[in-house]
Order: sequence, then structure tokens, then C-alpha cells
Amino acid sequence: MPKIRELIFDTDPYAGLDITAYEPDIHGWHSDDPIFKSLIMEVQPHRLLEIGSWKGASALHMASILLQLGLTDAELCCVDTWLGSLEFWLMRDIPVFYRALAHKNGYPSIYYTFLRNVVSANFTEYITPFPITSAIAARFFNHFGLKFDLIYIDGSHDFEDVISDIKNYWPLLSATGVLFGDDYGADEVRRAVIETSQEFGVVPEIVGEKWVFRKS
Repeated sequence: MPKIRELIFDTDPYAGLDITAYEPDIHGWHSDDPIFKSLIMEVQPHRLLEIGSWKGASALHMASILLQLGLTDAELCCVDTWLGSLEFWLMRDIPVFYRALAHKNGYPSIYYTFLRNVVSANFTEYITPFPITSAIAARFFNHFGLKFDLIYIDGSHDFEDVISDIKNYWPLLSATGVLFGDDYGADEVRRAVIETSQEFGVVPEIVGEKWVFRKS
């Protein structure tokens, strides 16, 4: 079974990164929720996927759980453009949004903050970044016939984006896999979750801000 990293890259994405060039910053939202550990313990995943990783807080948390549980062969792939969703470009006066994009010559550089955080935490063997849109990533994974045991969706909060991510990634779950996501309290996220659960014939499990779809 090939490693996802081998399919995406022909070189180590972390090689040569100067972590001293980037300030330590792992700010995130709901990234240490207990549901991460409970689902990883339940599923015992070999392949994990995160849609929307930002600075890597939730990815680092999941990697730490994999290490604690001795799941040393597991691989977590993080899909993100690292360009920010709509609110990051609109909310210019809020430091954790627009300014967090860390523009260089007009282009966001937050991807390197993510890499720096992974390297600093010594989780480069577990976490593979995939800097691309979630729609293209889904087609890439489908091309190689990849299935994931655990998929976490936490990208855009717009209805069309969320429903697209759920529909694109539900078929990429393994037969006993679990797909879950964040921000159920947001109206557009909740509407996308309800519509897709009805379409798929699944009953969503709601735990605080998190929502869960089980394949079986």
C-alpha cells in the first residue's frame, strides 16, 4: 500500500526548511476536542485525511494521539490551499484572520507556518501536506483508488463549499470509515450536514460543534 506522500511528492516537503525564519504560531479553533481521540481510538486508522489545516493545530493533535496509541504506520494527509477562506480576506481588522495570512509580495505565506509547526513538533513522518484545492485533491485520491479510515472536514464555512467537500469525500471513506467535521453551530455548515445526511441515509451524530457520519 503506497504512502500518500510518495504519490504527491518526489522530494521531502520539509527538507531544507529553516524553522527559525517563522515565528511559532499554532493558533486554531476546537483543535483539541476530545472527539479526535475517541474516534481515533475507535477507528484505529491507517490513513487519515484533514480538509482545512491552517496552522496545523488539529493535525498536530491527531498526530500526538496516533503516537500515544502506537499507530506508528498511520499517515495523516492535510489538504489546504493555505490561501484562506472568504472570511480571512474580508475581516481585515481581526489579527487571527486577514493578518494571519502573512502576505509576502501579496501572496499568503501561512503554509510555511504550518510546515514550521510540524517540523518543530517532530511529526514530519506522520503528517503530509497537500497544498491544493479540496476538489482537485478528491479527484487525485480517486484516481489512485485511495480510501481513508478517518476524514475530518474543516475548510470553508460556506454552504456550497461544505456540501461539496462532504459529497466529494464520502465516497473516499473505507467501508468502516468515519467522516466528521467542525462548526455545526454555523448555519451554512449545519444546512450542508443535514442535506447530505438525508441524501446518504445516515443519522449524523452531533457532539458540541462537531458532527459525525459513520459509513457503517
